[in-house]
Amino acid sequence: MEIAPPVVSQTSCAVRILPDTVANQIAAGEVVERPSSVVKELVENSLDAGARRVYVSIRHGGKSFIEVVDDGWGMGRDDAMMAFERHATSKIRDAADLQCVTTLGFRGEALPSIASVSRVTLSTARGGASAGSEIVIEGGVLKEVRDSAPIKGTRIQVRDLFLNVPARRKFLRSEQTESTSVEEVVIRQALARPGAGFTFIRDGRPVFETEPGGAGEGLLGRIASLFGDGMEERLMPVRREAFGMRVSGFVSRPGYYKSSGEAQYVYINGRFVRDRLVNLAVNEGFHSLAPKGLRPMAFLFLDMPGGMVDVNVHPAKLEARFVDGRAVVSLVKGAILEALMAGNRGGEAPAPAAAAPSAANGPAHGWAPHFNSPPPMVHRPAFAEPVAAMEAPVERGLTPQTPDSRDVAAALKMFTGGAPREFSVVGQVFKTFILVEEAGGQLLLLDQHTAHERILHERLTRKYREGRIESQDLLFPAEVRFSRSDARIAAESREIFDRLGFVLEEFGGDTFAIRSAPSILMGKDLSAVAVGVVSSIAVGREGGLDRVAEEAINIMACRGAVKAGQRLDPREMEALVAQLKDCALPYTCPHGRPVALSITQEDLLKLFLRK
Repeated sequence: MEIAPPVVSQTSCAVRILPDTVANQIAAGEVVERPSSVVKELVENSLDAGARRVYVSIRHGGKSFIEVVDDGWGMGRDDAMMAFERHATSKIRDAADLQCVTTLGFRGEALPSIASVSRVTLSTARGGASAGSEIVIEGGVLKEVRDSAPIKGTRIQVRDLFLNVPARRKFLRSEQTESTSVEEVVIRQALARPGAGFTFIRDGRPVFETEPGGAGEGLLGRIASLFGDGMEERLMPVRREAFGMRVSGFVSRPGYYKSSGEAQYVYINGRFVRDRLVNLAVNEGFHSLAPKGLRPMAFLFLDMPGGMVDVNVHPAKLEARFVDGRAVVSLVKGAILEALMAGNRGGEAPAPAAAAPSAANGPAHGWAPHFNSPPPMVHRPAFAEPVAAMEAPVERGLTPQTPDSRDVAAALKMFTGGAPREFSVVGQVFKTFILVEEAGGQLLLLDQHTAHERILHERLTRKYREGRIESQDLLFPAEVRFSRSDARIAAESREIFDRLGFVLEEFGGDTFAIRSAPSILMGKDLSAVAVGVVSSIAVGREGGLDRVAEEAINIMACRGAVKAGQRLDPREMEALVAQLKDCALPYTCPHGRPVALSITQEDLLKLFLRK
């Protein structure tokens, strides 16, 4: 049966200008996705108005009520009325200003778009005025303009979001989900402006409150106030300048990771963005340190001339496009590696001197924003508690009790600092762990396999970058049989094998002969190593030669390292610890497993109830 095409009248195809109410609702679809979108736009306007305090209150996840109050520069009646007109803004004057945007919420559609799908009441006054102005708009229709008390700054209340767009309201998530999204938006803004105080109220109950930056709080203090005490010990500062750009902020020390990238906050010229390139660079910096599936925390601020980045590629400006993305990746990754190696040397990377824009000074045109510098980080012990040992110790009564496993877990610290410089090897435990007494009063428990794996990984990587890994001819060639597809890959990858220290020759069919192999693999199962290398080549081809080599080196280091259950004599143990001192990143094996745990003499005394 044929289906007749729909009948379209000529009048339905006529081109016409949409009414302002319809145009504003369409614009609202780009700007106002959910309650958190409204909060983002309103808070950004408050900060651009020089606010030192921002108060955000929501009810029912922001669906029924949103209020944003600030103490910034208020508006007169004419400006307040003009703010609800499409394309109205006080922040740009011509097209040239788009190339050096330093404000947050310059889009003119924000207020009219919000007002077109809700009930909005705006109250504001200029400083020193005898009266303020209050404007009421419902569904994009002006209802009332009247005098009001001369409040300091601006207060905007948004009620019944999407009241006239039920289809949009139907697709909002639960109140809990929407509330969490709003809270995240306020946290992002609070991190960007340590100089401003933020209060967040949910359904009449305070969620958090931060004071305006002062007394040296800075970025690190703001992070601690939002994410809890102890963050100072878990973070290390990063700072680097290159390619006409600068990155500064903090990343987590090895051992502190999250199961997703949600704890990675990236800001471009003071504006929060979700940028795949920068997040990739952060994760690459920890590539051989973080266990699979875990991501480091990051609070990073990138500053660059406006001509090097476009922040207008997303309606809500949550994405950015760089002129030279590779330079950005190199800058961020290099800064993280410098910080990690500085920690190994027993020091710190330079404290970020430009972590976030100062709300007190207000926005500045051109690439010269003002900054609040976070305080220098207090030097902490070189060891921090691992992810698995973050559970707080149980409460104790007055009667002394035998310490349980949670006390021991809390006392053991993951190895996240410099390798021991002065030490004595006590012995081997379970033919797997090496006990080392450090001169500073700490007892280290080294995993002999992961420690040796880290040593070999860095040694092989260095040799590979110099041109070729040292190899040794075999008296009797080893045979290796591949699958048909792997045999083809092996035949096509002779150059890679050669740089890795292998000489392969086709022996007939899918069998190859290994004539030479890396020196560190003598006495090992060379056939298994060769099969693993081919697998790494097959998986890593899209990442380029260096990624293939890195995966192959991981396999070689793991196969070549001493094994758990292998007895070592005192000289071998001392040599292993001494070689660990020369590693640039002696924190974990290439797969992210910790190299060592530490416990102090003080903690031992407490555990044995001697103190």
